[in-house]
Amino acid sequence: MISVIFGGMPILLLAASFYWAFRRRPGKRPPGTLSLSALLGAFAVAFSAYQPTVRALEDAVALDFSRLVSNSATLSAAASVSAVLIYLNHDAAEARQRVHQRLCLLATAVTTMAVAFALTPHTMVWSAVEIRGGLNAVPTSLHIYSAAYIAYLGYAVYDCLTQTWTRSKAATRTSQRLGLRMTALGCLFALVYAAYKTVNTVAALFGWNAVPGGPKCTSLFTPTSCAFSVAAPAISVFLITVGLTLPAVLWPLTQVLRRRWERKTAADLLPLWRDLTEVCPDVVLRTIGGSAESDLVLYRRVVEICDGILDLDAYRSRAIERLASDAVAHRGQRGTEAGAAIVEAAVVAAAIEAARTGTRPHDDPAPQATGESARAGDLRAEALWLRSVSQQYTTSDIVRTVVAAQRQTALEAA
Repeated sequence: MISVIFGGMPILLLAASFYWAFRRRPGKRPPGTLSLSALLGAFAVAFSAYQPTVRALEDAVALDFSRLVSNSATLSAAASVSAVLIYLNHDAAEARQRVHQRLCLLATAVTTMAVAFALTPHTMVWSAVEIRGGLNAVPTSLHIYSAAYIAYLGYAVYDCLTQTWTRSKAATRTSQRLGLRMTALGCLFALVYAAYKTVNTVAALFGWNAVPGGPKCTSLFTPTSCAFSVAAPAISVFLITVGLTLPAVLWPLTQVLRRRWERKTAADLLPLWRDLTEVCPDVVLRTIGGSAESDLVLYRRVVEICDGILDLDAYRSRAIERLASDAVAHRGQRGTEAGAAIVEAAVVAAAIEAARTGTRPHDDPAPQATGESARAGDLRAEALWLRSVSQQYTTSDIVRTVVAAQRQTALEAA
């Protein structure tokens, strides 16, 4: 299982990193794009260092060299997470300055770790000491290594938490809020990992092995130390990666679904729109530029239908309203949205018929449908209401019955 996780993840992360760095975009590359690409690439390096095949080759370089690579990549990933969030929270100029400060701290921490590792004798590194049965013989150089690693990791994780919290309060999209909360949860797992490293480092100074472990992890949770040294950072990487990329993945999907909904809703409104604009051609807005964007088509259609209904206000029959309301009540739909849509569709259909045949307007017309003030300024709510009215306009037998009754009354009066 270890091989599958730490073998497949680097490939996926590298593919995502190259995608963010090199994919074609209209206009300039958004600020923070390279930071996100660096984040994914650093995570890929950190994961690959745990691959059994890579760890088997480290004897040719230096024992535990993969740990140095993994730890350095982890700090780089933490810095990249901070950079991504900083670019989201600040303007480009201020963000670059803040990111530059964090990169200087990162370079200091990684350099300290590399020098401390290089000064440590081959027989005194972690794996060699663990094989002999404890961490009490770890040299001072590795304590300095651990102090530099923990200090920057703790700082970066805290920075990520504060930046995530700041951004989540301003996020307007659901996908952004969800992604930022997942990132914050990933930061909490990273804090667990940092706490584990801190406890183990302090305990080692007193010759105590705080969290018992062994030279190798047989799974993500055995021995006990692997739950903190392997599982916690792995879960943290997963949550942070998903959290930061989820909004970018969901946004195009939500846009596709939104455009699909707009096209379908506009198509559902077409029968009512066609009949209204036939008797009220003045409500049709002037076309500008011949745009056929789905949101513009739907917006125009909603506005034109609303204007058409208002233009036919004098033809709204109270008799038709009562007849439709009684029929709706007889079916047990009084007080429901469907029942209200049927009544409104019947009144509008009768008004269209009256305007088409030249019937004299009413002195006391039926009022407009209730709920208009609640939908004011909400295009989606208005579109949903009018779509319901349009569907009843074309399918309801109550609408057909009351319009036929009005037509019969007009013929008898003639």
